[in-house]
Amino acid sequence: MFAYIIRRLVYGIVTLFALSLVVFVLIQFSGGSPLDRLRLNPRMQPVIAQLTEQWGLDRPWYEQYFVWLKNFITPIDVAPQEGLTIVMFGKLGIWSWVAVAAFLGAAAYTVGAFFATAKANWWRTFRAFSIIGVWVAAFWIIKSRIVFALNWGTSFRGDGPVWDNIFGAAGNTFRLGLTALAIALIIGIPLGIYQAIRQYSFFDQMGTMLSFITFSTPIFIIGVMLQLILAFYLERWTGVKIFYVVGMTGSGYEELGRGLFGLPSLAQLGDVIQHLTLPALSIAAISMAGYSRFQRASMLEVMHSDYLRTAKAKGLPRRSIIVKHALRNALIPIVTLVSLDIAFMIGGAIITESIFGWPGVGRLYIGAISAIDYPTIMAVVMAIGAGVVLMNIIADILYGVLDPRVRYD
Repeated sequence: MFAYIIRRLVYGIVTLFALSLVVFVLIQFSGGSPLDRLRLNPRMQPVIAQLTEQWGLDRPWYEQYFVWLKNFITPIDVAPQEGLTIVMFGKLGIWSWVAVAAFLGAAAYTVGAFFATAKANWWRTFRAFSIIGVWVAAFWIIKSRIVFALNWGTSFRGDGPVWDNIFGAAGNTFRLGLTALAIALIIGIPLGIYQAIRQYSFFDQMGTMLSFITFSTPIFIIGVMLQLILAFYLERWTGVKIFYVVGMTGSGYEELGRGLFGLPSLAQLGDVIQHLTLPALSIAAISMAGYSRFQRASMLEVMHSDYLRTAKAKGLPRRSIIVKHALRNALIPIVTLVSLDIAFMIGGAIITESIFGWPGVGRLYIGAISAIDYPTIMAVVMAIGAGVVLMNIIADILYGVLDPRVRYD
């Protein structure tokens, strides 16, 4: 498994290198200059000269690419704000204690699990100590609050460092994306399982029809329909504004006050939910339709397999057959879909964020494309590519967890 992961990481690095080269060439030959807007302002001449020198914009495209690549992988800020002191558990807030508890629990489990299976195999023992080292390094990062940043450049639109812009918007995108993913999984997977169990029933036929309709509907139509029905018309019918259609929080969010330990109060949480519901539902609707269809097809395939017939012949309860034996193998296609959805979540739900005015990576990406802001474009594309590579590796590992027949040795 370890050799397989290393091999996949090497392939992933080569893939990212090829991706960066192709996207960079496409940007270079798309027409226009990233500094055209800045040239309209005579006061921006010093900035233009600085950007031209920093990114080699007066050089051939292949030289510009290597200048960008060198800057992209160069750290500009690697420093712990607070060293690892002898008193490991000094002044820690409530969230730091949660991190410490999680670290100690995971480390204890790691030690116990590996030494229980180590026996006389020195390689397993070495791997146990290696993983303990990884946990120690992770704890050091948690305790020291290390600061790390790469030189992804400055936005050509004058928005500041690209690193700060992307990671400032990534939290908003993940809040939206993970909420939509949770809704899609909670509803889509049980729906697909029930359709497979009740194959060709009225519920199955209706679920299939609605899934095809939803999956074939463009997401901007779903978003606008949700705005009209659940925001405008619902407010007109009830006289109460339940959901909002623009922004991430209301203008008076901070005035609602904080709760215990500085956490958001119930009023603030309600305000967030009112703004988050509609964009999350618009993304979740299409994912939900896809998950239910794949789960149904996978479940039907597994339920007709030999080992399921053997389990039925042994007289096992139907619930046990479905939950313990069929569902585990039927989840493998869903793992692939979810891993890719999480990876592409980094790019943001571009259309949804634009419709609902959500300040995420998607809106940042659209603005960068319109302004030919290639440091931002390249950073977002590379973040998506790295996410796809990483999530595919995690999906392959989960295949082995779900299906013992899968081996990577």
